[in-house]
Amino acid sequence: MNASTFASPVQSPKFRKDHFGRALMIGAVIEALMIGGLIYSNLSQPVTVKPKPKIMAIHMIKPAPPRPKPVPPPPKPVVHPKPIPKPLPRPIPRPIPHPVVHHPLPPKPLLAKTPAPQAPVYTPPVPQPAPPPPAPSPAARLAAVDLYASEVRSLIQANLRIPEELRLMRLSGITVVSFDLTPQGRVLWAKISRSSGIGAVDRTAEKAVRSIIYPEFSRKMPKTDTLFVVDVHIRT
Repeated sequence: MNASTFASPVQSPKFRKDHFGRALMIGAVIEALMIGGLIYSNLSQPVTVKPKPKIMAIHMIKPAPPRPKPVPPPPKPVVHPKPIPKPLPRPIPRPIPHPVVHHPLPPKPLLAKTPAPQAPVYTPPVPQPAPPPPAPSPAARLAAVDLYASEVRSLIQANLRIPEELRLMRLSGITVVSFDLTPQGRVLWAKISRSSGIGAVDRTAEKAVRSIIYPEFSRKMPKTDTLFVVDVHIRT
């Protein structure tokens, strides 16, 4: 056997190039299949997503204040319809008055009338005023004044009120008091004309004269203010 029979054949360069290209293509296809299988296997398995823990926050909310009650709207003003003015009546034309001429009638003849007899009228007699009483004589006046003066002394002594101090001190005396009286018996003034020498006795006498109501003057006395002088006796 010769050496040329067992020797490997020599491949041409073109054959080498085609064989290398095929190997690259087969490797690329196998790699693509492996990547597709991994992707399919991942997609086919269920994906479990872990739930995130929820965080709960509690907020204190104040209750809303109650709504105010709605205010009722103000009442609408009542509008009264304006009265329709009534048409004024048309003035009625009045006829123009024509002056009326009156013709005077002829005067009637005057007839003499006989006066009717009148009944007698009774006239009552007019009473005559009574004649004034005659004026009293001077002697009668003086007597009337003396009588009135004695009545005045008696009144003063009867209504005399002696104070207790005079009784305790046993004071006595006579005081002359002058005073003026009106015709109606009213005291105009009073004063001591002669003192008893004791002031308490004099004051008691003057007070007694002023405190008495005297009667009116008599008819025969003069109708003018009259002066009287009286002795007042005070005894204890």
